[in-house]
Parts: sequence; structure tokens; C-alpha cells
Amino acid sequence: MSKSILIIYPHWPPSNLAGMHRARLVANGASDLGWKVTVIAVDPAFYEEEPDEEMLQLIRPSIQTIHVSARKVTKIAGRRLIGDIGLRGYGSLQKAAETWLRQNTADFIWIPIPSWYTSLMGARLAEKFNTPFGIDYIDPWVYQLTKHEKTFSRAWWTRQLALFLEPHAIRKASIISGVSEAYFTPALERVFSKKKKPLTVSMPYGFDPTDHQVEPIHPRFPFDPNESRYILYAGAFLPHSESFARVLFTALKQLEDEGHWPKDLTFQFVGTGHRMGPSIDDLASECGVAHIVHLHPQRIPFLSVQSLLRQSFGSLILGSTEAHYTASKTFQCLVAQKPILSILHEHSSALEFLQKANATKYSTSWNNVKPAKFQSIVYHALQSFVESHEDWSPDLSALDQHSIRVSTASLLNRIHELKQP
Repeated sequence: MSKSILIIYPHWPPSNLAGMHRARLVANGASDLGWKVTVIAVDPAFYEEEPDEEMLQLIRPSIQTIHVSARKVTKIAGRRLIGDIGLRGYGSLQKAAETWLRQNTADFIWIPIPSWYTSLMGARLAEKFNTPFGIDYIDPWVYQLTKHEKTFSRAWWTRQLALFLEPHAIRKASIISGVSEAYFTPALERVFSKKKKPLTVSMPYGFDPTDHQVEPIHPRFPFDPNESRYILYAGAFLPHSESFARVLFTALKQLEDEGHWPKDLTFQFVGTGHRMGPSIDDLASECGVAHIVHLHPQRIPFLSVQSLLRQSFGSLILGSTEAHYTASKTFQCLVAQKPILSILHEHSSALEFLQKANATKYSTSWNNVKPAKFQSIVYHALQSFVESHEDWSPDLSALDQHSIRVSTASLLNRIHELKQP
């Protein structure tokens, strides 16, 4: 008899938000491993983001999907007050889960976060239906504020609420998983202290090889990939990546002033979103390279991103001064088989992945060295990336251990341990 897992996550294809990929990849991996997978998500009609219909091609046919309704976005005086999809769809998601659990048996309930608030239904469902549940940290719930997020700001209040709610969400969980141990370890220390902790498992996003066998039918590119050569950065521009971007653009300016930067080569930043503090455009202007660095903050379809990576001169991975940053995009960049320029914390798991794949030829690792020294390191990495660009031979077999089949198996093995005496 096959095992069964119930996944509760508001976003599901045709959503193209980053968190959705976590739920999708684990659902696909569990399905590949013979598990019966049911996903309860909010109906796409209630999403705020533009749908990416081509994402529907990347779901295993055996996965059962249940869509529910959600409340409209709450606004006061034109300002968005309650928009979080987990809050707007909370009641419908919980009701659908209860209905399904009355009619079916699940071996496990798995709730990825964010959205943070859906995690609060885990304990109630587990108690009511005698089914263990787990919370999966795609990001840390309680995170370090940046210098731009002041006391009593919206971000500050969000963090205070997280400190209050997180213990209620995870205290009765049977398993705590996450993209990285560093994402959930502080939570375990805060909530459980000397009490018995739940089982844990660290499982990176991994990658689904079949994703890269599908070309977009209607590609949506924010720039013409045939107009000039480009280095692609795709994904959010994180709060603690600012200093790395500034160092990179300073090195770029130096190379151009010295006549070492090709005139037909640009940086293209896609899907960065909007954040507190200076944008990529602001930093590029500050460093005098706005004519080389081009920003397209809106997200584009997933398959279009993969296509741009394959057509690029190379890709850029900007990490964070926080060690726990995992850079899930590392897998997509490697599978695209184009050179990778990376600036990462020395303890980032993304750097570990690149090392295993023999793909650190153009990598730099930050370990809080003196700014002038780090600036020099990045300058030489960027110069080498441009001048010896063709000498790129990563070992992609090293990625096998990070496929969704292997990554998801680590979670399913933990679930199996719950059944052991």
C-alpha cells in the first residue's frame, strides 16, 4: 500500500513565486518515489501575481490538487493592509484539509513556510486527525532586520509578531525541515530549549532534471537576448546582498576604466523585486556603471528564465553576508552549463555545492576580510570571468545527490522514522 502525504501551501502553478517551487519540487519528488501526493492550495484566481500557465507542464500528472477560495486583499485608504495569501485563504485551506482528512488517510501533513500563517493550522489538524505534521522553513521566520528597517517600522512589527507566533506553530510538530539547518536551528533553540526537539532534516531545493527539458512555448523576455552578450542575475535582490553588489560594481567600473571590459557585454538583473534601501539601479549609478547594468525588477516566467540562462554569456550568483543563505538558483545555473560568477559567504551551502561540482573557478568567498582586500579578490575574479570565460568544465554528476528524488527522500525517510518503535 502506497504512502500518502498532504501538502498545504497557498501557492501552486500557475503561480511562479519562489516558495511555490519548494512545494512543487517536493510534491514531484514524492510522486516519483511512489507516494500518493495531495496538494491543497488557493485557487489562482485569488493570486496577486500574474499567472505563468506554462508552469502547469512541470507538475507530475499523479498529483491531486485541491483549490480553495480566499478573501480579497484588504486595503485602507488605498494602502494594502492584508494581502498575504496565507491569511486571506487560511479558513478555506483549513476547511479543505479537514474535509479531505475525514475522507482519506495521510501518513503526514507537510506545511512549507512562508506564507507563515498556514503553519498555525498544523497542530490543530494533527490532534484532530491523529496525523503527524511538519513545518518546512523555506526562509527563517524570525530574521535579522537591515539598517533600513527601523524600530516600529512594518518590518519590525512583522518580526515581533513572528517571535510570538512561531512557538505556537512548531511546538507540536513531529518534523522540522528546511532549505538549510541554519534556517530553523535558531527557532528550535528559542522554542524547545531543554525540551525534546522534533526530528529535523535539512534538504536544499534541489532540482528537477525534467524542468530543463522543456522550452517555453511563448517566452517572455524583458530584454532581447540577441542584442548583445549578457551576464544574467535572476531572482530577488536580498537585503544583505547590498554590500556584495557594491563591491562587484566597483570592480566593474575599474575594469572598464582600464579598458578591460568588453563593450558588448552587459549585466542583466531580472526579477529582483523591490526592497528597502538602494536598488540595483541606485548602486549601479553610484558606482558609475549604470550604462552596463540593466535592471528588470518584475518576475518573468520560470521557463523563460531557464532559456535566458542557457543563452547567456554566464550567470551571476550574489549571496549574502548571512552565512545561512543557500542560493537555490545555484542548481539552475549549473544545469544551464554556462560559467558562473559568484560572491558568497564562505559558509554558504551554495559555495559548497559549487565546490563539489568543480565550479568555483570564478567564485569568491567572503569571510569578513578587510574591504580593500575583498575588493581586490572580486576584481580579479571578474577579470578572469571575462578573459578566460571559455575554460569552464564543471562536474555535473556531483549534482545527482541534490536531485529532487534524493532531496525529497531525506524527508520521507524522516517520516518513516516516526512509525518506528
